[in-house]
Amino acid sequence: LSIPQESSKVLFETTLEPAGSVVDKLLRKEEIGEAEIENIRGKINKVSIGEPYYENIISRFTEENKDIPHEIKQMINDYGFHFVSLCCSFLPDNRCKFVWARFGVELNAASKETSKQLEERPIAYDMSPDEILSNIAYKKSISLSPKLKLGLTPVETDVELGKIDTQKEFIIYEPQIFAFGLRSPSIAWEFKSTSEKGIWGNKRNLLLLVKTPKNSRVKGRFVFGAEVEVNIGKLVRIAYKRKKDRIIDKEYDLSA
Repeated sequence: LSIPQESSKVLFETTLEPAGSVVDKLLRKEEIGEAEIENIRGKINKVSIGEPYYENIISRFTEENKDIPHEIKQMINDYGFHFVSLCCSFLPDNRCKFVWARFGVELNAASKETSKQLEERPIAYDMSPDEILSNIAYKKSISLSPKLKLGLTPVETDVELGKIDTQKEFIIYEPQIFAFGLRSPSIAWEFKSTSEKGIWGNKRNLLLLVKTPKNSRVKGRFVFGAEVEVNIGKLVRIAYKRKKDRIIDKEYDLSA
């Protein structure tokens, strides 16, 4: 498998808001005043989702006259398999810093014939990256092992990882990233800031191999959570949540 250049299309963008319980606790602290609370409430910390890339694994192997992996053959009568590449972005406001963030997906399946949601949900058969603790670059091609593990080949490069040309040539991950939810319908990646930098910018190539009931479409509902460090003359760490918003609460296609 090879990952095409990502679409520049944004699926949606939204602003996170401080959790009400956290604001209430801050108000009870004498060192935080109403003006500072309003300052915190006025901060615009944005997250966005890029248009997902997805393709049918079985169709891809068939079109290229490649052998279908043995593990897929054993389940091919009952299940379909899809490759999905996701990306999200974080844009902190002035004097704000994302220090922790969670980007998750709740997977569901809809019948291709009736469009009704199925009781059996898809699962993330594999996901990548699993754990990133240092800057690392991979070749922009992905192998699929007989056990259906997504394989990435690390490359040694002395080029500057932040350069646009480099990002087109390699898959690049920056610390810290941790994956959760393998073999389940509820998956997430957590991002943690380091001493050098907060969480900001594009988080590309969040990869899934999805197993779903035969003759179904994969649907995804996105989930966000974050903690933001706000500088209001003093550093205050605030839990942020997504606003109740129809663009987030709807399900999006993650397969054809």
